[in-house]
Amino acid sequence: MLPIASMPEEGGETLDNRVSALEAQVQAGSTASAEGSDVSERLSALETKVETASSAEGASTDPAALDALRQDIAALSARVEAGAANGAGTDAAQVDLSGITSEIEGLKSSLSSVEDEIKTADALSANLQELQSTVSGLSDQVDSVEATAKAAQSAVSTSDVSLKTLADSQSRSSESLAALSGDIQTLSGRVAANQTAIKEQLDTMSKRLAAVEATMGDATARELAARALSIAALKSAIDSGRPYQAELAAVRAGLPADMDLSALTAHADKGVSPTPTLIAEFPATARAMFAAITKPGRDGDVFDSLLSGARSLIAVRGPGDVSGEGPEAELRRMERAVGQADLETALAAYDKLPDPAKDVGAEWAERARARVAVDTLTRQTSDEVLRALGARDS
Repeated sequence: MLPIASMPEEGGETLDNRVSALEAQVQAGSTASAEGSDVSERLSALETKVETASSAEGASTDPAALDALRQDIAALSARVEAGAANGAGTDAAQVDLSGITSEIEGLKSSLSSVEDEIKTADALSANLQELQSTVSGLSDQVDSVEATAKAAQSAVSTSDVSLKTLADSQSRSSESLAALSGDIQTLSGRVAANQTAIKEQLDTMSKRLAAVEATMGDATARELAARALSIAALKSAIDSGRPYQAELAAVRAGLPADMDLSALTAHADKGVSPTPTLIAEFPATARAMFAAITKPGRDGDVFDSLLSGARSLIAVRGPGDVSGEGPEAELRRMERAVGQADLETALAAYDKLPDPAKDVGAEWAERARARVAVDTLTRQTSDEVLRALGARDS
C-alpha cells in the first residue's frame, strides 16, 4: 500500500531558511521596540512549528496544526503592520520589519503551496483507496478465473477420456458397420437372385394361369369345374370311410334343390365302410349265414349235425355251383359277387335267403346297403355335373 502524501521535504527546507533569515533580522534589530521583540519570539515559535511540519516525513499533515500556523502568521503580520504604522524603533528597525513583512508574505505563499499539496495528497489518498478497492475486486475476479480455469481443466481432462472412449466405440462401430455392409451386399445379391427366380416363376404361373383360363372359359365353366372338384373330394372321403359333412355341404350347394341326398346325409357324420373292408369281413359272415341255413332240426341226431358243419365248410370255401336253386345256391352267388366287389348283386342274393340267414348277416348287409346307396348317389351327382359340362361345350 502506498503511503499517504505528506509535505514535500524541499518545501520544508525553504521554510526553515526563511524563518532563519527572519530570526537573524530580528536579532540585528534588537534595539527595536517591544513589538519587534514579540515578533521575534513568535517567529521562533513559528519556525519550530514549521520544522515539526517539515520533519514529519511519511505522515499525513494535521489540519488543526496548519490552522494554528495560519493564525500565528496572520497575527504576526498584523503586529508588524501595526508597528510600522506607529513609527516605533529606529530606521534600521523599520528596515528589518519591512524584510520580516516580506518573509511573512513568502511564508504565506509557501503555506498556500503546502495546503495545495495537502489537498492534492488527500485526493491522491482517495484515488489510492479507490484503486486499492479496484485491485481487491480484480484479485477476487482473478481467483474466480483461476477456479474456473481449474474446473475447465478438469472438464477438459474428463472430456479427453470421454473422447477417447467415444473414439474407441466409433472404431468398433466402424468395424461392425463394415461387416454389416458386407452382409447387406451379400443379402442384396441373394435377394436379387431370388427376385429373378420369383419373377421367372410368376411368369411361368401367369402363362399357365392364362392357359387354364383359356381352357375353363367364363365364370360358368369355372363354377362347373369347382363342382367337379367338390364331388371328387366327396368320393375320396367316402372311399376312405371317414365322415364327409364338409364335402357333402360343398356338393349340395351346386346341385338342384329337388335332388334327394338323404342317403348321403344319413351317414355323413360317421362315414360308411369302404368296399375292401366289407369284402374282408364277409367270409366270417357267410359261414355264420350258411350255418343258419343248414342247421339241423331239433329232432336230428349227432351225425346230422356233423354232416351239416362239414357241408358248410365245403360249400362256402369251395367254388360251388352258382346255377342251382335254393338258399345254399343264393349264398354261393352272394359270396361270388362280394369277391368281385359287386355289392348290389350280393345284396340281391341276400334278399332271397331265408330269415335265419338274413338275421345273421343283417349288420353286414346294412353297411353294404349304405355303401351301395352312397356310391350310387355319388355317381349320379358326378353324372349331373358332367352333363352340365357337356351341355356347355355343345
